[in-house]
Formats: sequence, C-alpha cells, structure tokens
Amino acid sequence: MASMMRAGPLAAVGLAASVVVGCAQMSQDRALLPTAPDSIVYTASGSYLAAQHAQRTRDVAAAADFSMRGLEAEPNNIDFLGRAHPALVEAGRIEEAAAVAAKLVAYDPSYTPAHLTLAVVEMRADQLEAARARLARLPIQGVNRLVHPLMIAWIDMALGRPASALNSLRPVQEVQGFRSMHDYHAGLINELAGRFDDAEASYRRAVEGDAGAPPRLIEAFGGFLERRGRPAEARALYLRVRGTLGDSPIIRAGLARTAGGGAPGPAPAFATPNGLAGAGEALANLAAAFRQDNTVTLALAFARLGLYLNPTDSAALSNAGDILDQLDQRDKADALYMRVDPASPYGFAARLRVAENMHETGNTDAAVRMLEQIAAERPDRIEPLVTMGNALREKERFTEAAAAYGRAIARLGVPEPRHWSLFYVRGIAFERAKNWPAAEQHFKRALELQPDQPDVLNYLAYTWVDKGLNIVEAERMLKRAVELRPNSGHIVDSLAWAYFRLGRFEEAVPLLERAVELLPQDAVVLDHLGDGLWRVGRQLEATFQWKRALDNNPEPELKLEIEKKLRGGLPPLAPGATR
Repeated sequence: MASMMRAGPLAAVGLAASVVVGCAQMSQDRALLPTAPDSIVYTASGSYLAAQHAQRTRDVAAAADFSMRGLEAEPNNIDFLGRAHPALVEAGRIEEAAAVAAKLVAYDPSYTPAHLTLAVVEMRADQLEAARARLARLPIQGVNRLVHPLMIAWIDMALGRPASALNSLRPVQEVQGFRSMHDYHAGLINELAGRFDDAEASYRRAVEGDAGAPPRLIEAFGGFLERRGRPAEARALYLRVRGTLGDSPIIRAGLARTAGGGAPGPAPAFATPNGLAGAGEALANLAAAFRQDNTVTLALAFARLGLYLNPTDSAALSNAGDILDQLDQRDKADALYMRVDPASPYGFAARLRVAENMHETGNTDAAVRMLEQIAAERPDRIEPLVTMGNALREKERFTEAAAAYGRAIARLGVPEPRHWSLFYVRGIAFERAKNWPAAEQHFKRALELQPDQPDVLNYLAYTWVDKGLNIVEAERMLKRAVELRPNSGHIVDSLAWAYFRLGRFEEAVPLLERAVELLPQDAVVLDHLGDGLWRVGRQLEATFQWKRALDNNPEPELKLEIEKKLRGGLPPLAPGATR
C-alpha cells in the first residue's frame, strides 16, 4: 500500500511554507513518539517528517498518528493525504483511511489503493453493487491482477451469482504462482453453492498443485471431506501433509477429530449474506502470500483490510499478529493474538507468542508465569515448557532452563527422532550450568535419535577436545560435522581448534583462516586464529587478529585473556606439550 501519489500543487505550498520550522520543531520534540505531550504544537512539516521516519522504522501506529496531525494542519495537502492513507490502513484505522481515500480519488481517480479501501468499506456497509462497480472500473495490473478478481468474485457470490463469481475469479489462475489460490477459492465458492463434485475437484487441484500447501487450504479440503462423510480420506490427507506442515494446530485438530469419531470440521465461515468473510479470507490469503521482507507492509495492509471485513476470524487475527511481530510491533501483535479464540486451533499458538513477546521485551518472569499456566492447562503439549526453557537459557538461568526442558522430555513418552533438539538444548543448559556428566548424557541421547546431526557432533566433540577426552572419536566426529556443514564457520572452527589443542598447529591455521572467512566478526573465532598464527611463528598477524577480536565485543572473560595476550603473546610451550 505504499503511496503512489505524485506531489501536487497543494503539497508544494504546504511544505515550502513550513519546512524549516517543522524540522526544528521535530528535533526539539525528539518527536518520533506518538505519546508526546498534547501541549506540544506540531507543525505540518514536522508531522510529515515524523510520519516519514515512523514509516521507515515500520512503526505503523506512529506513522498513522503523525500523518493525521499533519492533516489537521493542512487537510487538503496531497502529500499528507498520500502518506496518511497507507499508514492508517496498516494501523487498522480503516474508516479514517476511507475518509482520506475519498479525497485521494477525487484528486487522482486512478489511485487504486484508495479505491480498494473504499470498496472494502462499501462492502461492509452492504453496498455491494457500488463496491463491484468501483473495482471493475480499475485497470487490472500489478497486484490488482489478484486483488480485484478475488474481491469481485466474492461480491458476486454474496449477490447470489456463483457462476458469475467463478468467472470473475478466473484471471487469478493466470498469475504465475497463484493457481492454487484460484483453486482454493473456487473450491470454497463451489462448496457454498452446493456444487460438491466441482468443489472437491478444485480443492484437490489446489492441494496437489502446491507442494507446500498452507494449513488453511488443508483445513478447508480436510473439513470438506469430513463434512461429506469421508473422515478416513480426510485423515489420510492430514497424515500426508504432516511431514511438511509439522505440528500444525490444524493438522493436530484434524487428526484428533478423525481418530476419535468427533464432529466434522466446521463449515466455511464464508456463507454470509454480504460476502464479507469470503472477501476477508481472500485478503488474508494475500497477506500471507506477501509476507516477504520487501513487501511486508503490503501484507499488513491486506491483513488489516481483511480483518475489517472478518474481524473475529482466528486465522486472520493470528496471521496479522505474525506480520506485526515481523515488524517488531510486539504490543500491537499481542493485541491481535489476545483476540484469537482460545478454543480455535490457533489459540494455543497465539498465547505462546504473547508469552514469547513478554520475554523478548524484558519481562521474562511474567512470561514464565504465563507459560506455567498454559502448560498446566495443556498437559499434552511440550511447547510451553520448551519455550520456557529457551527463555530461561537466553537469560543464562541454565539450571532453571534444564529443569524446564526436563519437564518437557517427561511429557514425550517414547522420544522420536524429531525430538533430538530437545535433548540437545538441555545438554547445552547442563553444560553451561557446569554439569558436564548430565550434558554429555543428553548430547549422546540426541545422537541416538539423530545420528550425524552436525550441531550435536560439533558441541559434544568440541567439548571433549577442550577437556582432553576421547580425542580420536572427537576428531572423527568433527570431520564428519565439517563434511555435513562445510560452510558453517563455527563447525570449521571447532575442527581447527581440535587440531590446535592437539598441537597440530600447521593443520589448524588454514582451517582457522577459513573459519574467519565464514565468520569475520566472531570474537572467539578471531581469537582462535590469533592463537594459531602465534604458534606457527606469525606473531605480527596474530596480534592483528587479537585486536580484531577485541573490536568485536568479546565476552568479559575472553576480553581479559586477549588483552593479556596482546601484552605478552602466548607463553612458550613446555617440552613435549601440545597446548
């Protein structure tokens, strides 16, 4: 939804008159926070520049606030209008955005993002023919090749014209990479129209044509099969995609229903009289499709418009929350996560994200309390305890982290190969808590579950070498890890450091140089290279690498060691010593 407006005559007058004062005011206010005191007088240009900065830093709420402050000063400034519209949409302030959009299209009738906002508002007001006519007048180019056919198709469906809806939807299949989205919506429309054979054919094409079929598509097709009295086929679908979707809540819920003879999955929520939910679903799908970094604000705009049409849909709320999380707008994301129905398949994951955000914003104790509550409510799930362990480990509360991971392991029953990482992270927590026997036991168990897992091979073998244990086996393991991950700087460094600790300095240095190429700003790797160079007689180069290590924020203990080496180098090796 980035602004497509050109500067107009009103903008030139408004900005020229106040740019100097505005810049000074913005600097004086330190003003890029929407919570600044109301007593501050905001100039038009100061607000404009603040909004511009907020958009660059992806603070969508601040961008909307400052854009509106600018419009209060100059309500017809086309530059302010062009910046305010996407900011308001991204902030979820759709009706305010529509008021701005109306001015924008009066100035430039070809400005399609504003027309989409107006059409969405018209749909919610049950002005379906007006919305359809508005969208049908616009050129089909760029992203509109997807947006307009989807929206018009659902308007047609709401008007009771399924054949027209399917015809309107057809252009979507011509957009490369979006054939499955066409088939998905064709399946929904056909199912709602009672054309069950056509619906099944469309759903099946969508699933088979998308190697990474999204959970929402699997939910629709699996639910369709369940509702048609074919739970065994639905279960086969859920099992088939579980390998690619992992422990998706949709798959978990579908497997639980089809295993226990429960009620079929709910019918699509799109059979509303005015088509809001179907159009909202289309916009939510587009939001999910455009979540790459360079189009994430476009994704957020689609997500917000979709929620305006379908404000209680748990999948859409969760997706919009994830986009805001991606933009580091955690408080806004949490507000959406907390609106997700706890009983829906998305409710559990949404609450986990709220707890994770508590930790990431510095409130780890509150996060742990929330995770304890979720773990108590769901004794069948390990995720709350794993998340708790991760948070505590990040805070270097290693003994508590190991305990949390242990509780998760106790819930597993018989561990499967995919659970290797849980034993691995518990091993790390034990090792950092200086309980090596327990750490070693967990690393070995991880390798039993996933032999040749390079991260585990690396951690266990590196520590053995550092302790002077199992040298032959450790070297074999590290060589194998490098074979598996030749471009991992940490693993290459581990093998090199093993050679160093064994006194094989000439073998170590080329590997250490390779590790530094892969990790040029890692203080530990730079320090290791310095040590290797010193031992092969290249003292000047060693000193240079140690200085580089100091410039890359080493841990305090390592910093002291490097400073000592810079004063006097490494001590001479005793006769027969290797380290």
